[in-house]
Amino acid sequence: MTSLTKDDWKARIAPHLSTSLQTVSEKITQTEAVQTWLHDASMEAAAGLGQVSGMQAEMQGYMRMMNDLEAELPELVAAVEELTDGYGTFDLHWRPLQPNFSRLYVDFNRDYTVKLFVRLSECSTPAAREALATVIDALPKGEPFPNRPNKITGLVARNDRSVGVRAKEHLREEGAGTYQSVTLLPSGQDPLEKLDPAEAAPRLYRLLCSEPGSS
Repeated sequence: MTSLTKDDWKARIAPHLSTSLQTVSEKITQTEAVQTWLHDASMEAAAGLGQVSGMQAEMQGYMRMMNDLEAELPELVAAVEELTDGYGTFDLHWRPLQPNFSRLYVDFNRDYTVKLFVRLSECSTPAAREALATVIDALPKGEPFPNRPNKITGLVARNDRSVGVRAKEHLREEGAGTYQSVTLLPSGQDPLEKLDPAEAAPRLYRLLCSEPGSS
């Protein structure tokens, strides 16, 4: 099995974090190291289940696999932790009978689906505007349907703070073009909904960079 260093993993993952976590999953899962681990760990997990069957067996096997991941692929785990400021963890879509179709995912443990991760480059409104534009640029291509906007949700982080950013592209009621809106999803606070992107950028900056207790 080809051994990849933490820097190897970072070089493979970093270009795609801010565009598509699905691509990150593919870049990780398609490596020889992960394919070998999936095969071997699946065999060991399945062999250790004994007479257990059904959903209980799958859950026990899943837990064995996840416990094995950090021990067998520590450089990968460390690379993701570093690239995501500690917010990213792993999840596994495990197919016990078809380990080659199993997939590793980077997960952010939110109650919404995160499609991309963006690190705020510095504490400034222009940096917040740039991070917001990165999320908006990842919106699905193609014109949205009436009352069914295109949408995507990213996680923007700076040090020990993170904010979910949901961008939507709406079809105008009169059918002449589209417009965009942003919802900010700060942890432990109510969402800030239906913001214009120009309005959302300074609010994102304040959420990630203001001093505690400031408005």
